[in-house]
Amino acid sequence: MKLFLLIIFIPFIFLAQDFQSNLPIISINTDGNEILDEDRIICDMGIISHHNQLNNLSDPFNNYNGKISIELRGSSSQQFFPKKSYSLETQTLNGSNNNVSLLDLPQENDWVLYGPYSDKTLIRNNLTYFLSTEMGNYAPRSKYCELFVDNEYKGVYLLTEKIKRDKNRVNIKEIEPGDLTGGYIIKIDKLTDAPENASWCSDMNNFNNNPICFQYHYPKADEITIDQKIYIENYINEINHTIENLSENLIDVDQVNDIEFKSFIDYLIISELSKNVDGYRLSTFLYKDSDYNNGRLTMGPVWDYNLSFGNVDFCQSSKINGWVLEEDTPCRGSIPKYWYGLLKNDSFRSELTNRWTELRKSALSFENIFNYIDSVSQYINVAQNRNF
Repeated sequence: MKLFLLIIFIPFIFLAQDFQSNLPIISINTDGNEILDEDRIICDMGIISHHNQLNNLSDPFNNYNGKISIELRGSSSQQFFPKKSYSLETQTLNGSNNNVSLLDLPQENDWVLYGPYSDKTLIRNNLTYFLSTEMGNYAPRSKYCELFVDNEYKGVYLLTEKIKRDKNRVNIKEIEPGDLTGGYIIKIDKLTDAPENASWCSDMNNFNNNPICFQYHYPKADEITIDQKIYIENYINEINHTIENLSENLIDVDQVNDIEFKSFIDYLIISELSKNVDGYRLSTFLYKDSDYNNGRLTMGPVWDYNLSFGNVDFCQSSKINGWVLEEDTPCRGSIPKYWYGLLKNDSFRSELTNRWTELRKSALSFENIFNYIDSVSQYINVAQNRNF
């Protein structure tokens, strides 16, 4: 029995002098502490990244070598997936934020180490972020890497930017006490993991006729003021009335100043193209800049598309035809009704048709999509096999 166990575990043990990868290597040392949910621990992280040559686990850390705080992230993935994802913050020795560039990504201190598990291609999130960027929108940038925690190999990960107000991420105005109009980032997501008083339920309904509840993302729930809460809640309710008026009276979308319709169209296109089972109803972000910057309600950035492109067999998302918005499934029930309100508007549908036609000749052409899939597949091929 001991011999059998030894044979099973040998493939997962890599000696520092032997392990090498064409992907950057991230090594986290917890000093024997367990990485938990919510209660972050302080530990050390080093990154090895040599451009255009192999990285060896025995090499000195040359991209980052310092302190981080780290915790588990995710909802169902924490409970059911053996491969965990992590949220981390780069820190100085005294525990303050350390804004740094990791793997050539813009400087920040908040990061995600996303561990693809249900997506065996390891590509879906990366592909969606790439396509959204090609469409001219901000999407979280990410870099493939291989992760070790306390010298234990954890597999292929995506170091990813967190959705955050920042000049290099969601570039909206930092909210000030004297300007209630923005910027704000809000999201539609599961409420089970949300802290108390971190959300509100709006006048908008879903197809089950339940109210759509939004969560405060920026400012954070423990930082947003009462006046700011009142403003953004009233603003969203007004948006709902605006969309109802659009659909009932067939007002041209060009006459509406409060909504960035192109972002709604692009979000619809990427969600339908990918047949994202969570589309519209989970991990859905919106933001509003200050009125000083002609702030409109904008959809995005895209986030969490691991259950897309036919990766699951429920809610008919593995079908290559049909629409996520139209399929009569349990998932559709929690989709906001305002999407149908927009689609009832002739000018919105016309803009949608024109945008789809434009994108199919450029960002969403078969050539562009397949070339990217092929290039990423080739890049991660060896590490992907090792991951499993």
